[in-house]
Amino acid sequence: MQKPDHALMQKQPTFAAIAVLGVASLLLGLVLIIFVNYHERAYVFLGLGAAGFIGGIAGMIGIGSRTRAALSYGVIAMGMMGIIVGLNYLTGKYGPGPNQGHGEIVIALSVIAILAGIGGALIVQPKGGFAAFLSVITLGLIASAGIGALIVGIIYLLVLERSGHAYPLLVLGTVCLIAGIAWGIYAQSRTRITPH
Repeated sequence: MQKPDHALMQKQPTFAAIAVLGVASLLLGLVLIIFVNYHERAYVFLGLGAAGFIGGIAGMIGIGSRTRAALSYGVIAMGMMGIIVGLNYLTGKYGPGPNQGHGEIVIALSVIAILAGIGGALIVQPKGGFAAFLSVITLGLIASAGIGALIVGIIYLLVLERSGHAYPLLVLGTVCLIAGIAWGIYAQSRTRITPH
C-alpha cells in the first residue's frame, strides 16, 4: 500500500508544474497579442497554455491513470481554445481580416479534439458513472470555456478597448473557471466514493 501512495505523491508536483507552465504559456500568448501583434504564434501559446493548465489540474485531482486524464482534459481545453481562435478567424474581430477557410478548418479540428478528449476522459474512468461524466463536463468543458472567456475579455479590454463587452466576459470567465474546477474536484471525490 505504501508504494502506490508514494508514487502518487511524486506525480502531484509534476502536474502542478504543468499547470504553472500552462498559465505561463497563456500569459505569453496574451503578451504576444497585446504588445507584439503575433496572432498565429499567440494562438499556439494560448492553446498549449489552456491544455497545460486544465491538464495539470486534471492530473492533480484525477483518479485512475492521471497521465491519460491530464492528456484527455488538456485536449478538451485545447479544442475549446481552438473554437475561439476559429471564430476569430471567421469574424476578424482582432488581428488580420476574416479568413473563412482557416476558421472552418480550425473549428472542425477543434470539435474533433473536444470529442476525442471527452471520449478519452470517460474511458480513463469507465466505472465512474455520472460523477465521471460530470467531471468531464465541469472541468473539461466549463472550466476550459472559462479560460476562453477570460482570454477574449482581456483582448476586448486591452486590445479592442471595449470595456462594455470585456467586463461581462471577464466575470463569466472567472465564474466558469472557478466553478468548473470546484465541481470537477467535487465530482472526482464522488467518483472515488462511488462503489465500483
